[in-house]
Amino acid sequence: MALQVVRSGASRFHRIEGTEGTEYITEQETPTILVANHQNGLMDPLVLTTIINQTQVHWLTRADIFYKKFARTILFAFNQMPIYRQRDGVDDARERNSRIFEICAERLRIGGRMGLFPEGNHRNMKTLRPLRRGISDMVNASLKLDPEMRNLVILPIGIDYEESPNFRRRLKYRIGPPLKIDALINAETNEITPGRLLEPISEALDKLLVNIQPERAYADLLPYVKAMRTTEREDWISCKAKIDRLKSLSDESIIDIQTALKTAVDAGVLQSARAEDVGMKPEDIRSISIWFWLISPVAILGGIPSFPLAKWLESQAQKRVKDPCFISTFKVSIGMFLFPVYWMLVALPIAHFALGGITLTTLLIGYLFNLLGSRISGWWYGILLDANGRRKAKNVWANKSLASSWTNYLQTVNDAIADAHPIR
Repeated sequence: MALQVVRSGASRFHRIEGTEGTEYITEQETPTILVANHQNGLMDPLVLTTIINQTQVHWLTRADIFYKKFARTILFAFNQMPIYRQRDGVDDARERNSRIFEICAERLRIGGRMGLFPEGNHRNMKTLRPLRRGISDMVNASLKLDPEMRNLVILPIGIDYEESPNFRRRLKYRIGPPLKIDALINAETNEITPGRLLEPISEALDKLLVNIQPERAYADLLPYVKAMRTTEREDWISCKAKIDRLKSLSDESIIDIQTALKTAVDAGVLQSARAEDVGMKPEDIRSISIWFWLISPVAILGGIPSFPLAKWLESQAQKRVKDPCFISTFKVSIGMFLFPVYWMLVALPIAHFALGGITLTTLLIGYLFNLLGSRISGWWYGILLDANGRRKAKNVWANKSLASSWTNYLQTVNDAIADAHPIR
């Protein structure tokens, strides 16, 4: 039941564009550790539960989030376990982590799946950071517990957010082939050294996610990558190949890109529209189906009852959440508990005034109206965002100064990519 609530909350908040590589999801009886990039706080493990069916996923989460009683109760309820870092100031952190890894190994042995973010912490950037040794400790604890755990596999997943903090922006998953650990085990020690495991995991993750490098030029390259609309692309391999060529840009090329971007920013391109909406060329302007306009009255009517609580959650997130990586976490984790209660309360006046009296049947009808109405309204709102983006993008391409400076920036990056030597 709780898993369905989480899936509903994640899919309502984000516009999930699809999952590539679902054929790689392992069978339930195969001991599996999920590994993924970590950009968006606790939303990352929440959204990944939407793609792993029929099996609970147990996640390791940084220990400091467990210090508050309410948060600890919620986290334990959703199979989260603390992992301690040096910065947590706990004297026996190594011993505590060792015990946690033993628990993880036991859960793997009895058929559970473990989830881990091997970067070790989150950051709201489209990059892949160096991996930490935690996953090798978990694997070695599993091998020590049960020799049969040699059949354990690691399932790499790339998470690609269009705009992670905000409601009804796109999200896409990419799943890669499982990595078998058997061939990596040292025959004498029956263990795997961290480096021998982390390197193939890093390579597998890098194939699945947007990894903008070099990091020193991240801000200069980000608008270009956003304009590629990676969450919407079906040709991921060619798209990824182009992104990877950015890694070998020369210093001279980076300076040229910085100059071109500054010209575009000074002209007002990115103040006028998002790079995702402008795209690479005028033909990239999104089209909006006539059905969007025809269904608008129904969507607005269905969303009106939920609007006050949605606005309250938005205001509370702005007031209470300082880290952008936890904005969507706050909205979804609070909303998935409050909205069902709120919809039931709103069902009371609907039952009384619209359906002729408060009975169990009229209450259920009123609740379903709010439940389905909010879902339709959320779907409609996502397209409304595209419609607004379309209007702004059209203004950019219609303005000669804006269009020229933006095209010059894109062409400068394209030229730099063409001159770059691919990394082998």
